[in-house]
Amino acid sequence: MLRYRSLGQVDLRLEPEVHIVDRYMQLVKKCFTMTNVMLGGGKEVDLLAYNPRTNEKYHIEVRVTIGRGFRLRMKDTQTRNGRKHRRGMDTLNEIKFVHPVVTNKVGEIFGSSEYRKVLVVWDVEDSKVIEQAKAVYGIEVWKISDVLSEMMKKIGTKSYRDDALRIVQLISKMKA
Repeated sequence: MLRYRSLGQVDLRLEPEVHIVDRYMQLVKKCFTMTNVMLGGGKEVDLLAYNPRTNEKYHIEVRVTIGRGFRLRMKDTQTRNGRKHRRGMDTLNEIKFVHPVVTNKVGEIFGSSEYRKVLVVWDVEDSKVIEQAKAVYGIEVWKISDVLSEMMKKIGTKSYRDDALRIVQLISKMKA
């Protein structure tokens, strides 16, 4: 895992994909961010972001799994034992966005104002999932590949000492 140091904070461990989305929100979307917001009951919010110019607020969850089995779908499936695979919008909405512990904490931080819910994934089962997730659950689905592409354009060749940004730069040079 990458280490990230915010001003006045101790080192926090971020999953690389959360770190990339965090830096994307800062550099591309011009947001202040909070990562790994710990909640009661073993819950955690990956990322909260606020853009002071537009007043936009974001609750972002990152579910990037590159294994062949995970492609976001609208309805979750279950194992033979009855356990959910946690790759359906229904389940992810329930555990990541509308769980009372989560909504209470996000409301405590953002106040009573509206905020955007975003789920970042590697892939979707069907392109309709992106539109349906927004219509049914109010959740925007972003693909990590789009986040990386936008970030590569933004950071260009400027020298960064940030591990995640430097890796993105090196990979972008391979494609050139």
